[in-house]
Amino acid sequence: MKGTTGIKMRRDSAKKLLEAQLKRGTKPEKINGKTTANMIPLLPADIARINRELDALNNPKKTKIMA
Repeated sequence: MKGTTGIKMRRDSAKKLLEAQLKRGTKPEKINGKTTANMIPLLPADIARINRELDALNNPKKTKIMA
């Protein structure tokens, strides 16, 4: 996997993972920095973050201008 092929594969994999998490509506619980098998509901902030990440994955050339 050289060049852009590996990048595309990573983006596709991340996109599928985030879409599944958004559809499921849960995330793994973390206790003291360790991920557990318990699933907890997504918070509104998590949903907003996932949507921003999906937007960035779907439009990689789009730049965000900070005011």
